[in-house]
Amino acid sequence: MGAPPNKTNDQTILLGVGLMFVTLVAFAIGMLLVWFAILREDQVFWTNMGGYPIWLRDLVRLTYLPLFVGTGLGLSVLSMICFSKLFRSLRFFIVESLVLLTCWGLLATSGYIALGNNVTNFIDGRDLHDHRK
Repeated sequence: MGAPPNKTNDQTILLGVGLMFVTLVAFAIGMLLVWFAILREDQVFWTNMGGYPIWLRDLVRLTYLPLFVGTGLGLSVLSMICFSKLFRSLRFFIVESLVLLTCWGLLATSGYIALGNNVTNFIDGRDLHDHRK
């Protein structure tokens, strides 16, 4: 007869696959946030000259900040879970850490794009969302 199945190992694998899936979803949302940040700072995007549909303008306007905050909170939780599992599986920790680092980088890039123009405008004494060069 074979050895009994190891429930702990199966649960660890399932948890690792679940965490990796959630992290990949966070990566996709991070890429979406970078795209939204670029669109938000493009003056042509907000006019009819750009050819962008109105629903996309509304989507960017209404969802950028909630997605940004939600992704930051979600990545914080995922990072805490990843670091708490450090000693169980070093291979999982390395892969998960690299993907999480990339996700944090995407979130930081999105924030930099969104805030960069506003900081420049504040220093120059213009309105915050002014897009003049």
